[in-house]
Amino acid sequence: MANEHSQAPSTRREHTRERLLDAAIEVFAEEGVQGASVESICQRADFTRGAFYSNFTSKEQLFLTVLEREFARRGADFKERAEELEPHLHARKTPFTVDEAAQIIVEFFLPSEFAQSWFILETEFLLMALRDPALAPSHQRLMTSFLDDIEQTVASVLEAAGRTPTMPLRRVLTILMHEFATAMQASALAGPGADDPFETLGDQAAELVFALSSPITND
Repeated sequence: MANEHSQAPSTRREHTRERLLDAAIEVFAEEGVQGASVESICQRADFTRGAFYSNFTSKEQLFLTVLEREFARRGADFKERAEELEPHLHARKTPFTVDEAAQIIVEFFLPSEFAQSWFILETEFLLMALRDPALAPSHQRLMTSFLDDIEQTVASVLEAAGRTPTMPLRRVLTILMHEFATAMQASALAGPGADDPFETLGDQAAELVFALSSPITND
């Protein structure tokens, strides 16, 4: 019984942190990091400033914590989708066509409903790192860590699909992520009612995958 009581403050503190992080994502996406205030984040989370400063030393530290959590979530989500996909790829008896690969990419890997907010946060972080050299290492660390996190997963998916990269896989990932970022930017700028750039992203990604890989041969 005593053990349960000793764990309760830690559980409440973690719950408070998570609510502040969730609120921060919304406020940062709406107002930008510079425009957002600690008060607006606390109001959105329904907490006091005291609750904020008992968990974070500054708005900037909160922002970095948000990014770290979201990068980790993206990596975990990507792995989960890949694990769901791989058995279907292994069961395939004939090589995939570009059109079939595009359909798989659309079905398993296109952005979620929260992708727009994530793209805004990532862009904010890049701009902050460009303006403040002290933040540049943190930006590079997070991006490198994310690529490290998904590289083996991508390698496994490609192998399950019967293909192998024709250049270092890290370069392939960088090119694919650039295409994704370009589509995200176009979607953000197009506004409601415009043609969705993601409708063609599956085709573009599949074409790149086929251009940057070759069939695995059983020599």
